[in-house]
Amino acid sequence: MTSSEKFKTPRKVVGIDLGTTFSAIAHIDAYGKPQMIPNAESERITPSVILFDGQNAIVGTMAKQNSVAEPEKIVDFVKREMGKSKAQFHREFNGKIYSAEELSALIIRKLKNDAEKYLGEAVTDVVITVPAYFNDAERTATLHAGQLAGLNVLQVINEPTAAALAYGLDKLDCNQTVFVFDLGGGTFDVTIMRIENDHIRMLASNGDHRLGGKDWDDVIVNWVAEEFDAQHGENPLLDLQSYQDLYNRALMAKTQLSSRSRTTVVQSFNGRSVKLDITNVEFEKRCRHLLEKCKTICEIVMQEAGLTWPQIDRILLTGGMTRMPSVREMITQLTDVPAADHVSPDEAVALGAAIQGILGLLSEEDKAGKRVLPSEVRDQFSTDNGSLIKVTNITTHTLGVVLWDDAKVEEYVFPMILKMTAMPAEMKNSFGTAKANMKNAIVRVVEGESTVPSECTPLGICDIELPPFLPKGSPVELTYSYNENQLLEVIVDAYGRQNRVQIARNTGLSEGEIEMATADLQLITVM
Repeated sequence: MTSSEKFKTPRKVVGIDLGTTFSAIAHIDAYGKPQMIPNAESERITPSVILFDGQNAIVGTMAKQNSVAEPEKIVDFVKREMGKSKAQFHREFNGKIYSAEELSALIIRKLKNDAEKYLGEAVTDVVITVPAYFNDAERTATLHAGQLAGLNVLQVINEPTAAALAYGLDKLDCNQTVFVFDLGGGTFDVTIMRIENDHIRMLASNGDHRLGGKDWDDVIVNWVAEEFDAQHGENPLLDLQSYQDLYNRALMAKTQLSSRSRTTVVQSFNGRSVKLDITNVEFEKRCRHLLEKCKTICEIVMQEAGLTWPQIDRILLTGGMTRMPSVREMITQLTDVPAADHVSPDEAVALGAAIQGILGLLSEEDKAGKRVLPSEVRDQFSTDNGSLIKVTNITTHTLGVVLWDDAKVEEYVFPMILKMTAMPAEMKNSFGTAKANMKNAIVRVVEGESTVPSECTPLGICDIELPPFLPKGSPVELTYSYNENQLLEVIVDAYGRQNRVQIARNTGLSEGEIEMATADLQLITVM
């Protein structure tokens, strides 16, 4: 048997980093090693930009290059809109209204199509990554995007966890605490991981899913626009084509300032132009508030983990923005801890997702009691005693239940599964009925850190019919079970009656809409 045959799997699983500005896909190669899959343009990462051209959806570099010429046909930064309903966010092309899930599905289809051409086999299964601080609705939207693209989504995992897998696969024999600093194009996460005894364990995580490289770009965009307005009394941002042109110039200027002390931006609009010289010093000054946000979140996550900086052994930088000197300087000053340089900031997350995918297939084999994958594959992802590498994530948001407070005469949120609880997790508690003769015990499930119901995200409702004539305070037992895929099951028990409900994830698309969207997207040719 040849080496290429040896590592063939009955189902081809890939890992996808679905990013705000760039996306990437990876797999486990014929030698059991994680490798990036280049796209049809021979690029290792693909711009997350879509250009609608009739029944064609052009995804990637060509779409990005045409953003100025045809800005009305362009969609970008869609990751920041994940989890929103169509009423909150949508884009319309050729009379068809697209949700964030559907648009993301087109990006995933581009990655899938290119991977199948490169590998010469069908891609069926996928692990997709999300920022650790994504909430339930955002995770669900990502899951549905993968399904709409025609893939079986094995898992939706946290980006820092994937990055830690890519970093730590060959370091399982070296116990260490790793601080993952993930600053991408549109999201920011910081996560502390512990690598110990062949086990990668998430200790704490925090972040801001609306903070990323785009905010640095916007500093330059607004700076040039203000100068243009001051000189000519016009705002170049009011014209879509002008805005897209200025944004591209700002992105180029930001990249240049990562290696140069100064650059120049020239912007033309309505026959007039402005020339702005930008120094690195002034740019960093204007972006100081963004770095301060990053720094604050870093300090918060350290407090949540109960650690001090001398207890951190390594910094793992992921996301393209970590290439900026000012970002690296801030991290160095804050931590005084060496950064891991052998992992690409652009590729670590996709590689780790591919590793998680193969671990998932191996785990399925163990549960079924049937080995299909060659032993050589298992050896690549097993410990010395033959068990699979273990990965433990934590809950990044608290899961609670809405209760009634008699004393304050108001509702409040009682936390059932706290943030930073290791998954899978199960919590039981007993509550009393709010009043006498209640016909039903209604459990309102929410997600969030606040005790105020309106400040939390509603996830679903589970209720149970009660016997008649029960006095106030009659006991009702409630169980929350949260698994590794962050699916929540709620069980309500009362007087021999039980209701068990898997909380349907809160997303902008209903089941019927998903079926319709799948059919509609099949009519679009992704290029």
